[in-house]
Amino acid sequence: MAYRLLALNIMGAFSQNKGRVSKATKEAIEYAHKKKVPILLFSEREYAFVKRIAKTLHSESYLIAHNGAYVISSQNKPMYIQRISEDDTFDLIQFLESFDCQIIVENESFSVSNKGKLPATLVKRTIWQRTQKFLYSQYFVDSLSEHLLEERISPLSVQATFHNSEERDEALQALVNMFEHINFVSRDQNKIEMTAAGVSKWNSIVYVAEQLGISRSEIAVIGISEDDEEAVQQAGIGIAMGNADPKVKEVADWVTRTNKEEGIAYVVKELLRHQHKNAVEEVNKVD
Repeated sequence: MAYRLLALNIMGAFSQNKGRVSKATKEAIEYAHKKKVPILLFSEREYAFVKRIAKTLHSESYLIAHNGAYVISSQNKPMYIQRISEDDTFDLIQFLESFDCQIIVENESFSVSNKGKLPATLVKRTIWQRTQKFLYSQYFVDSLSEHLLEERISPLSVQATFHNSEERDEALQALVNMFEHINFVSRDQNKIEMTAAGVSKWNSIVYVAEQLGISRSEIAVIGISEDDEEAVQQAGIGIAMGNADPKVKEVADWVTRTNKEEGIAYVVKELLRHQHKNAVEEVNKVD
């Protein structure tokens, strides 16, 4: 089987010991581009972060941010956007404020958070990424619900971080029963991530593939996070990083090396070299 789309969680691209993208990983992505295999970088993180990593990789890739709610083409144009409605957002924030938790409301160009225990002087932080000519603002307010009354927002995603797993689980159970148009993902570090219903990394990967005329069986996915399980399981070939969540490794067709062991670089080159070898063998059979 020839894999015509390579989708990878960008967290798998980082070297564990330095928190940077290695030279070997950059070379592997470049190798894929030379082989004319489209690259899709996906993440639960905000668009600004995903775009920065794409720039680090010097890669004109398709990008998926906010757990699948925001998809960008290789020409840096939005392909797919799915937001939580303004009304649901307001009701959601009002409920979350009944808990002692840190809340972040995220869009593609800014985020708004409750101050929590932040210094009183820190009310806004603007990140200017000079090499990308990209501005991303982070606002901090005393009350998110009051802020939303003045400025209605239809966000791509919402995050809530609780003090312990018991509070997180209590909130999650109530949220699932209250909001039918919102998707909830529970994470480690006592966090809940929220997007519009129907949004997932895998659904957005399939959307990009369909736009390119690529079938699901021709998609290779490299996953690491717990919610990569669906994508790894449903792809033509699902690959888990050596340090991936156990659930992801359990459903993977192939468990590669860890970040520290240059897992991305190894698996990309091995996968594409194997394809090339098979293609040559098929040509020789015809001859």
